Amino acid sequence: MTDQRISRRRLLGLSGALGASALLPACTGGGQSSEASQAATAAASGPVSGAVTWWDQYRPLTKLFTEDVFAGYMKQHTAVKVTRREMPAPDLAQALQIGRRSKQLPDVHSIAGLEAAPAALVSEGWFSPIGDLVDVENSPVGPYLYDGIHRFDGKVYTFPVFTGRWHDAIPWTNTALLKSAGVDPATSPATWDEFRATARTLTEKTPDDVFGLVVPGKEAPYLDALVNRLAMTAGGSGGVDWKTGEYAYGSQPYLDAFEYLVSLKTDKVVHPASPSMGPRDARARWAAGQAVVYMWGPWFIGGLNVEEPEAVQRGVGVWHVPTPETTRNLVYSSPASGPFWVSSASKNPKTAADLMLRLATEEVQSKLASTMDVPPVLLDRVKGSKAHPTYQQNVAFMEQDVRIAPVPEVGTPGVAKVLATMRDIHPNVGEIAQSVLSGSDVDYKSALSNYAGKVTAERERALKAASKGGAEVDVNAWVFANWDPKQDYTQKSYDGR
Repeated sequence: MTDQRISRRRLLGLSGALGASALLPACTGGGQSSEASQAATAAASGPVSGAVTWWDQYRPLTKLFTEDVFAGYMKQHTAVKVTRREMPAPDLAQALQIGRRSKQLPDVHSIAGLEAAPAALVSEGWFSPIGDLVDVENSPVGPYLYDGIHRFDGKVYTFPVFTGRWHDAIPWTNTALLKSAGVDPATSPATWDEFRATARTLTEKTPDDVFGLVVPGKEAPYLDALVNRLAMTAGGSGGVDWKTGEYAYGSQPYLDAFEYLVSLKTDKVVHPASPSMGPRDARARWAAGQAVVYMWGPWFIGGLNVEEPEAVQRGVGVWHVPTPETTRNLVYSSPASGPFWVSSASKNPKTAADLMLRLATEEVQSKLASTMDVPPVLLDRVKGSKAHPTYQQNVAFMEQDVRIAPVPEVGTPGVAKVLATMRDIHPNVGEIAQSVLSGSDVDYKSALSNYAGKVTAERERALKAASKGGAEVDVNAWVFANWDPKQDYTQKSYDGR
């Protein structure tokens, strides 16, 4: 499973997975073939050798990493030994914190589960820049680099491997149970009301121990992401109103999202053990046939294929994310971030960076599509890949349903300094939802309004601190008056602000 959920501080800046710049056409940098680009990079970086340790949470990518990326690299560079450790995101975050304190960090790792924005981690000295070690700019992913996401203070620290055009509220379905309940797997319930009615039908017309859907509530980040996406389908832009720059957590779209989740709970169509489930627990329950629908990210089917392949063989389908009205609203996401970073503690940073850049080749990107995780940044590699037809259908749905929205730190580099100093505010959206769905008597309207107010105050404090530190930034960095909700916010859009 991929854990692509966004940390709280990054959520404050990106509005819960929002961003800018349309996907650029897939191509190799400078018009080179990927083989030539890789060879040029290797030549530029010189010989590589030594041991490289790699930690991540991408379970569906195990075979790709071990049999292709790492084995292929070690075959080309016989003096290199790569050792990978895969673990769930919460365990990874804990291991990274312990490793940092004990000076035993791996050479390359993801940052899943760490409650800090990349800008903050960069400022705290977690990572080594890689731009001087390998030629990222002229690699196939070069056109997808952004200041404040991949570059910090002019230095490249990471690069995108996956696309930004995705969301994590995709309704994945058990097609066998749909058919048994008389529901057409190929027809997406268009509206919230239709989805709610379908969930009731599925609960009523399946065995007593089967429910319409599962909504895991043990981990607040899952609910945080789900609420943000539902609020977008209700007409919101996410946590920030890009027209005004104000935090929108207390706005009507968020209230609508909470009301809708409560209505599903009231209908008793949600698996009753949901509050005690983490996302992987919920997937296992879904795979066991205890729930018909599970709203999660594009990596869902890849995880199934690795751990519950019988569920894929039985039948897995996918629907468009429903919206409140027949006139569809869109979901917004940020440009692809960098999933992997070279640790500042690495004893072999050149080798680590060179190994990491192997993920940018067209060949690996094509194989990445076949793993059915988050789609590759070179999105055209999905077509013609070995990915399951349902996965390819979902990618087509996301191309229709998702737009790329603004990212403040791309338009104003000083925003990164603000994000680096912003403190977490609790309870946040996910924690409020967690309380509500677990049965606590919570006034979510007041809680959301209070959260918005506290986040606003924290941003003001961080803005003042960043300005005193020399950053050129003010609250207008969060205002994008030329934002068109129906269109991608491209690089040219920043120039036209």
